[in-house]
Amino acid sequence: MRTIQFNKNITFEQYQMAVRVLEAIGLEVKKEEELSAEIIEGIEQGWKELREGKGIPSEEVHKKARLYR
Repeated sequence: MRTIQFNKNITFEQYQMAVRVLEAIGLEVKKEEELSAEIIEGIEQGWKELREGKGIPSEEVHKKARLYR
């Protein structure tokens, strides 16, 4: 198996486009099915903050999202 490394980080959209191109030319792309330790740590931190009452109601999130449209 061979791997491809990029010189810089790419966006998720760029990643999706690259995968589509590789699959279009007949190359199979192995997709990661496990979450990285960094992502798992972030999720755990988020749950901890929620338990500590540091979360905000979804209505507030939606209000803020509407302001940035």
